[in-house]
Amino acid sequence: MARFLKDNGLTLAFFGLFLICIGGQAISGYALQAEDPAGQSRSSGLIAYLADPSFLKGVFSNWQAALLQLLVLIVFSVFLRQRGASHSRKPDDEAGAQHPGPGAPDQVGRPHSWTYANGLSLAFLALFLLAFAAFFLANAASYNADRSRRGEAALNLAQSLVSADLWFQTFQTWQAEFFAMGMFLLLSIYLRQDGSAESKRLTARDDETGAVNE
Repeated sequence: MARFLKDNGLTLAFFGLFLICIGGQAISGYALQAEDPAGQSRSSGLIAYLADPSFLKGVFSNWQAALLQLLVLIVFSVFLRQRGASHSRKPDDEAGAQHPGPGAPDQVGRPHSWTYANGLSLAFLALFLLAFAAFFLANAASYNADRSRRGEAALNLAQSLVSADLWFQTFQTWQAEFFAMGMFLLLSIYLRQDGSAESKRLTARDDETGAVNE
């Protein structure tokens, strides 16, 4: 067990933080419903609240944005470079120069399929599409519930897909994710964090690119 925890500590820590935060979101969101003066949207209990569209909308809104950010980083880093950034390939590297493409054998002579060679981006694309679909459906249900309480007609799925409410929330999360990643790439050129695998070495030059991957 100790060996397992040591080998997987970073992943376990992040999933632990995820469980703490989503638990906090559920508890605080359920408590917030009690502040509804009309009591019209209150779930019967905390467990029931976990299936409430307003809760699911908040969860999947953030999931789809975070997954999109990583998907874009993975794909863009194939073609684009940032001199000095810790997570960019060197500006003079050609795409695929250090990473043989589909059909190239691995260290034990097995050929790589196209799916294997692009598995990371395909996995994040699938996760993003699933999260966005879940966010869209939850947002549509929550928005229509609000419209119903105001005595307004519900929107169908096609109308919900082009609604200002959906895209306001979507772009709100996307811009935050892209800003955070842009700042990380920029600051990683000039700043260091001793001992972190996400930082260049303390002795690395500012224009040294991709040092964390060497």
